[in-house]
Amino acid sequence: MNAKRCLRTLVCLTVVLGLLLGTLSAQAASTVTVLQVKNDYVRLHSDVGGQGQVLGTLRTGTKLFYLGRADSMAYVCTEYGVRGYAYAGYLEAYSTVRMANVYYVKSSSLTVYSSASTSSSRVTTLPNGYILLLTDAYGYWGSILSLSGGVGYVQLSGLQRVAM
Repeated sequence: MNAKRCLRTLVCLTVVLGLLLGTLSAQAASTVTVLQVKNDYVRLHSDVGGQGQVLGTLRTGTKLFYLGRADSMAYVCTEYGVRGYAYAGYLEAYSTVRMANVYYVKSSSLTVYSSASTSSSRVTTLPNGYILLLTDAYGYWGSILSLSGGVGYVQLSGLQRVAM
């Protein structure tokens, strides 16, 4: 059991490192910054002033795509596709990824497998609109990484490239 956990952690770290190194070698490519929440219970608001509807509460360590800034608020997008404003002082830069690697689930749901085969074990199911990183593609399959660290394989027909 520990060997599986170590292997999974190693694979995840390798993928993240590969994404980071890939962005350094392709500086001309369009990129997006990934932010990390550094305080617990950070509110995600529907408007800049923080006076509108609270769309959700973010926990320490949550990763977000950075879309822009207005005053002291950062405009961000969660891995579930929810866009809103969070106080920038509670966020810190985590990494930068190539936009060419950012995809969303276009089907009603998408099954994530442990290997590139429908006969392999199912890891999870992702909902429509879920945003993830495509780390490699071959044939009808792609390996993915979620902002929360999940890894697996999906059928490419269920994905669409994001235009942030």
